[in-house]
Amino acid sequence: MNKSMLLTLSAQMLLAVGCATFAQGQVVTYPAPAGMADASEYKVVVNGKPVDIYPCNVQFWEGKYYFGSFDFEGEVTVTVTSSKPLDKVEIQPARFGIKPTKVAADTISFKADKPFRISIERDGRVKPLLLFGNPLEKNVPKEGDANILYFGPGLHKVGKLDVKAGQTVYLAGGAVLSGGIEANGDNITIRGRGIVDGSEYPRFKGPCAFPVHTVNGKNIHIEGITIRNAWSWTLVTNNCRNVLIDNVKVVCSNMINDDAVDLCNTSDAIVRNCFLRCQDDNIAIKGMDTKGRAVCENILVEDCEFWTDCANTFRIGYECATEAMRNIRARNIDVLYYSKNVRGPDEFWANVIFWLQPSGGMEMFDLHFEDIRVKTCGLDTVVVQAKAQCCGVSGTKYENAGSLRDVTFKNISIDGVKDNFKGVMNFQGRNEKETIRNITLENVTYFGEKITRESPCVMVREFASNIVFK
Repeated sequence: MNKSMLLTLSAQMLLAVGCATFAQGQVVTYPAPAGMADASEYKVVVNGKPVDIYPCNVQFWEGKYYFGSFDFEGEVTVTVTSSKPLDKVEIQPARFGIKPTKVAADTISFKADKPFRISIERDGRVKPLLLFGNPLEKNVPKEGDANILYFGPGLHKVGKLDVKAGQTVYLAGGAVLSGGIEANGDNITIRGRGIVDGSEYPRFKGPCAFPVHTVNGKNIHIEGITIRNAWSWTLVTNNCRNVLIDNVKVVCSNMINDDAVDLCNTSDAIVRNCFLRCQDDNIAIKGMDTKGRAVCENILVEDCEFWTDCANTFRIGYECATEAMRNIRARNIDVLYYSKNVRGPDEFWANVIFWLQPSGGMEMFDLHFEDIRVKTCGLDTVVVQAKAQCCGVSGTKYENAGSLRDVTFKNISIDGVKDNFKGVMNFQGRNEKETIRNITLENVTYFGEKITRESPCVMVREFASNIVFK
């Protein structure tokens, strides 16, 4: 073999090695603070790198579940080992296309080449593992940069962290901030791969109102963080505009009233790429501003995974101290689990997938839900509750309800175990002024069967009109 051929062969070998390295993918993991990781139930390895697993409290199903996260780019191989057999393992949602391979009775592996947020379930809701594969971080701030509140790896007991206009809170991977963030003003960012942790605080007794709370601000960006074990509502925006909540993971369900995301008197907001598990409502849109009544409008929720243990997936209304709720859209959502409690449409605290609840004389209109997949384990629930109802705000009950109009539900599918599932859709006004009207349902299916106006689950009641099924 001559010199030229040797050089060519060497170049080809180097290229092959380079391609193999690229194909294998880049992985970034974040060791947990001392004593916070829990390997008693699950061990996770990604391309040979261990991923620390955290426990999370839940009031039901043996009192615990687990979560872990890492960043990656390119193709990676994930190996999960469980303390119990994985013979019947299920991975949700299906849209990430993750197909596990059985390695041993207690071990599975799978490949991934794009970000994902999944639930790995060996026994349904009993002690699952939530695993989050994040994209690599970009433009990471440095400690000491101007207007950066920087928290590196480790435990930080801050109590209440006050954030002012123009500041960025950065939680590095492996950072756990014990306490809450109270942000007031414009141009505020909260980002990173760290955890805001409310575990030390009893219900309603945290160091500030909510674990993450932004108030009276525009241009609010919350990205990449995880929020664990809230003591009240979890992530709340009050009187805010131009809000982006991206790739946030809420891992709660340790108590009732732990709504995952509450958009209160908030407009021009996007919630996307988020995994929300809580005991109470996943997405709540509220009017809490009894004086200014700032409008709730131009809200988009997309590309998310929702899991509520006791309450509602979407709750729009109830607190209705706002000029209106309008132009609200949700699309490409997977509902992994809904409430374990079956409460019908005539109960005040019904449990619902889509609860549209205008009250206090408020108009609610221009709402659209599309490409939403609900997985049922056989429990019944109310799917749609479009009902004008006298509710309340801040402890004061309204004397009147509100009205709802111009709503669409398109490509809504219920699949899974049928068993006791009935899935009532209830449309109900209160009087000639407080009406429910102009609602279109297109391609709504239960276990592959299209729902029509004549389906037994459909209830069109008093002061409800123009309810159309396509």
